[in-house]
Amino acid sequence: MKANTKAGNVLVSVIFALSTLLSPQAFGATPLEILEHNVSPGKWHKSGDLKITQDEVVGKTFKVTINYKLKPKGLMGRIIKPFLKGEYIFDFPQEMLFEEGYESLESNGPVELFYEDKVATLKYLEQVDIEGFQGAHKVEIRSKSTVSDRFPNGKWHIHLYYHPSVPSVGLFKSEIYYHGKAGNYEVYSFLK
Repeated sequence: MKANTKAGNVLVSVIFALSTLLSPQAFGATPLEILEHNVSPGKWHKSGDLKITQDEVVGKTFKVTINYKLKPKGLMGRIIKPFLKGEYIFDFPQEMLFEEGYESLESNGPVELFYEDKVATLKYLEQVDIEGFQGAHKVEIRSKSTVSDRFPNGKWHIHLYYHPSVPSVGLFKSEIYYHGKAGNYEVYSFLK
């Protein structure tokens, strides 16, 4: 009977050790986190919601998803309602979870972000004092996959504002600029 108890204890210990070793956190992964933003009124939308989701760190990157849904305004807003929602997905370098990643981006220059068959450039713009955040880092993500003769700078670019006091990926403000067939359109969001 003692041998069975000892074997059982050893088995439980092995299972516990394996579950700890094989957990995503053991590989430096962070749990899924979401930042919720309100969207300011725009030309064809009266408000909206934007979510910035951070997925686990896998290898040397983590996935960031920016998902927005806008409430249409006026006749034109109702006509273009299917286009008043969207999603951008990027694989960010792991260092961008911390302020040191933004400082490194400033000193080392732009990096390319890849997700599936899409490519964008992540570039440091400046350090700013904005909306009560002192020393926030402003970066730009610019599409390379949508560059064409008609859109030599791509169809869209995004400005993101990072501050280390904000949880998750630290992004408290976003500005999305779309340069499409229907003309230019902007979506501005801020932390709820």
